[in-house]
Amino acid sequence: MNKLLIILLLSTANYSYATLTTNVITNTALSWQDKGYRMGKAEQCMNWTREVLVSACGDHFKTLQTHTPWDAHLLGEGDKLAAIHADSLASDEFGQKITLLSKVQQGDLLFFKNTYGNWADGVITHVGIALDNSRYIHRMTSNKGIVRVEPIPKHEFASALRLNKELCRP
Repeated sequence: MNKLLIILLLSTANYSYATLTTNVITNTALSWQDKGYRMGKAEQCMNWTREVLVSACGDHFKTLQTHTPWDAHLLGEGDKLAAIHADSLASDEFGQKITLLSKVQQGDLLFFKNTYGNWADGVITHVGIALDNSRYIHRMTSNKGIVRVEPIPKHEFASALRLNKELCRP
């Protein structure tokens, strides 16, 4: 088989896999649009994001977490890390870190800083899932827990994570 044809076939396979993964994550997330998730309970953005990832990618997302999030240097001595925290998947061990909003793609996890509380400047306090056209879907605390699609708040964007393909096999 000709080398060019092999390269073309491999490129197409990788593109299709990436597209399928992105579609599964975003379609699962969008099935929650305008629905309540744990109504009246604060700080549930990561629990909702995990529920989407478990449904789209597998049960390992129930407890998967880092002990070295990107914002670890900003956390206080007594701050404990847990799977429910917005920064619990913000780590190079789970995929590629994206620092420019212009490079974010549909299906990337989006991390936001300083969205609430008395945290050090730059601490990740919110997470959502990127959609197209500079929009994202997330579970909000401020509206009692309705999952919404909204424009990405550029001033609160900290970084994004493009998951390793091994973590999400639809």
